[in-house]
Amino acid sequence: MNDLAQIANNHWMGRYLKILAFVFIYSGLIHIANIVSLGEKTWLETPQTWQIGDIVYGILDLAAVIGLWQGKAWVIICFLVGIISRFVIYTVFIDYFPFTQQQRETIYGLLGTEVILLSVFVVLLLWKK
Repeated sequence: MNDLAQIANNHWMGRYLKILAFVFIYSGLIHIANIVSLGEKTWLETPQTWQIGDIVYGILDLAAVIGLWQGKAWVIICFLVGIISRFVIYTVFIDYFPFTQQQRETIYGLLGTEVILLSVFVVLLLWKK
């Protein structure tokens, strides 16, 4: 855990974690908006896989916002779990979600964004100062 604390306290990584907080608050608010039925369908009409995803990622994203903004070490694990699990779900298990073609294209755009976010994280992780 000390290694994670060092990473989180790195000057540039600390700034990046604050930027990620805004990304994650946006994501968390989207999941909350879905739960309160502000999306295309009411939440109870959506497939159960979407409902579970909204709950899990809504909680994970909003918890990550707090840790990201404060530069807490534990949030690095939360960030990695969130990004990697979404990537696996939307690539390996995409057929379990009833997406329209437009929704699939949106998901692919989100995956591209997550690759960029993860890539910047890795660069900052490897960069010593």
